[in-house]
Amino acid sequence: MRKPLLALTLTLAATASFAQSPKDAVDARQGYFDLLGAQMAVLAPMAQGKTEFDAAKAQTAADNIAALAKVDIRPLFVEGTSVDDMMETHAKSEIWSNMDLFGQKLDGLHQAAAEMPAAAGSLDTLQPAVGKLGGACKSCHDEFRAK
Repeated sequence: MRKPLLALTLTLAATASFAQSPKDAVDARQGYFDLLGAQMAVLAPMAQGKTEFDAAKAQTAADNIAALAKVDIRPLFVEGTSVDDMMETHAKSEIWSNMDLFGQKLDGLHQAAAEMPAAAGSLDTLQPAVGKLGGACKSCHDEFRAK
């Protein structure tokens, strides 16, 4: 799983640098968030006690999240790709009028994600780490994601 994820992460980074159109940028950033969401779909049910804790699965998902956190997706937030400009996105136009705060929210996500591998070893450490990561996601969604 790590090699395909690494290849996809590198592809996302390349797409960020060479996105040809606003739709390419939106597609790439949605792909990035889909990857994060897929990993959270493994971790969140464990942290919530809805599925049995599996240290190996938790570690893989946590490592994947940390790898994704190393990708700077800011270049994918191209002017003209908000929900006001396109139907294919949920990005509010407030991102571009408050890019500093948006960057802080992304930094919070990246910091919380970078802490995940060390927290994946036990349910006691996983639960607060997933909560912190989920809080970072929610903080950005509340401010910058259209419903």
